Amino acid sequence: MLSKEKDVSVKISLTTIFWVFGIIAAAYLMFRVQEILIAILFAVIVMSAFRPSLKWMERRLRIPKVLAVLILYALFLTFLSLALALIIPPLIRELPHVVQTLSLPPMFNGWSFSNWDTLNLSLSDLGSLLPQIGISFNAIYRVVSSTFSGIFTFFTVLVMSVYMMLDRDNLHNKVQWFTKDKRHISLAKELLDQVERQLGGWVRGQVALMIVIGVITYIGLRLLSVPYALPLAILAGALEILPNLGPTIAAIPAVIIAYLVLGPAMSLFVVLFYVLVQQFENNLIVPKIMKDNVDVNPLTSIILILAGVEFGGVIGALLSIPIYIVIRSTYSMWFRERNRAAA
Repeated sequence: MLSKEKDVSVKISLTTIFWVFGIIAAAYLMFRVQEILIAILFAVIVMSAFRPSLKWMERRLRIPKVLAVLILYALFLTFLSLALALIIPPLIRELPHVVQTLSLPPMFNGWSFSNWDTLNLSLSDLGSLLPQIGISFNAIYRVVSSTFSGIFTFFTVLVMSVYMMLDRDNLHNKVQWFTKDKRHISLAKELLDQVERQLGGWVRGQVALMIVIGVITYIGLRLLSVPYALPLAILAGALEILPNLGPTIAAIPAVIIAYLVLGPAMSLFVVLFYVLVQQFENNLIVPKIMKDNVDVNPLTSIILILAGVEFGGVIGALLSIPIYIVIRSTYSMWFRERNRAAA
C-alpha cells in the first residue's frame, strides 16, 4: 500500500505580519516608557477617586470647575500635611526605642560620641572600616535620592490628575479620533465611565478602611499599654490592602512585643483584641464602606498583589488591583456585547 505525501502550505497575510510586529513594537515601547505609564495610571486613579467630590461641588455648591478642583486639591494637601505632622514626630521619637530592643553585638554596647576618643584604632582597623563607611554613604545617597524622586513623582501625579479632571469632559469627544462608528463611541464612553466609577470607589473604600482600622488599632493598643502603638497601628492600616490575611500579619508583631514586654497574659489580651477588630471589620465596617463600591474577592486580591510584587515590586502591588479592575470591566463589556450580537 503506497503512502501518499501531502504538501502543506501556510499562508500568512501582510496584515497578520503587520499586527505581529505592531504588537512587539508596542510592547517594547511600553517597556521603555513604563515609568511614564505608571505615573499616568496613578494619575487616573487619583482623578477617579476625586471625581465624585468634584461633581458634588459643581452641582450642589455651584462652584466653577477650576475653582472646585483647586479647593479640592488644597483640602487634600492640607489634610495630608496635618496627618504627616501628627504621625511623623511620634514615629521618630519611638524609633530609638525600637532600635534599643534589637539585639546588637556586645562590642557595640555602651558606644557613644562622648567616649569616641577612648577608642584605640590602628591604621589597619581604620582601613578595614573605610569600605563600610563608603557603603553607608552610598546607602544614604540612595535613600535621599529615592526620597526626592518619590516626592517629585508624587507632585507630578497630582498635577497630571488636575489636568485630567479639568479635561475630563473633553476626553469622551477624543474617542472619535479612533472610530467614527456611533455604537463603538457609545461603548467607549460607557467603558470609561464604568472604569472611573469602579476605580474611584475601590480607592475611596480602601483608604477609608485603612484609616478606620489604623485609628481603632492605635486606640486599642494604647489602652492595653502596648509599646510602639503608632507604628503597629500604621502597619495594621497599611496591611488592609490584603483582605483577611493583612490583619493576621499585622497582629503578629503586636503579639510578640506584648509577650516580650508585658508578659504572656497581656499578649493573650492583644490576640483577643485583634480578633475582635477583625470580626468588627468583616461584619460591620467592610459591608458599610464597600456596599456602594466595587468588591474584589479576597483570594483574588491576594493573588493579584503577590503577582504584582513578583513583576513590579511595591509599585506592582499597588497597581495590581486597579489594573485588574480595568481588565475586568473591559472583558465584562466585551462579553455582554458578544452575547447581544449572538442573540
